[in-house]
Amino acid sequence: MSAAPRALTLVPRLVLYDGVCNLCNAGIAWVAKRDTGKSIAFCAVQSRSAKPYLLASGTTREAVLKRFIFLQEDKISEASTAALEVAGYLNFPWPLAQAFLVVPRQIRDPVYDYVASNRYRWFGRTQKCQVPSAEVLERCIDAAELQAASRHDGPKGQQ
Repeated sequence: MSAAPRALTLVPRLVLYDGVCNLCNAGIAWVAKRDTGKSIAFCAVQSRSAKPYLLASGTTREAVLKRFIFLQEDKISEASTAALEVAGYLNFPWPLAQAFLVVPRQIRDPVYDYVASNRYRWFGRTQKCQVPSAEVLERCIDAAELQAASRHDGPKGQQ
């Protein structure tokens, strides 16, 4: 008799982000620095490690490339709502930003979408997922995958 399949254990709070976007990578570094409790993990949507989270959230890679996703224990948020909910896990004073959740999404999201649709032009992008600093990398569920790709491509592979 074979053992029952093990249940997939997903991290309780995860930011799925565009790993080739310079703005997105700067954003996760910014969040990691202010989340000293290390309550939020990160995963580039381009990595294989993102697949179970995409399936669990019922979203697609293409959707995350337009709007980052914040997965919490029992909640999925995107765009400006995700950014404001992430703020709730950061050191003071950043949780105060959640007060902007009273502003309707119909007002917040167009601003988010405008920046998101111009981010590559304004901030640039890389050809492959970027490997974050060691402090951020330790919180990436796809750390081994990012490092392996970096070693395989050599120093110029991330440009």
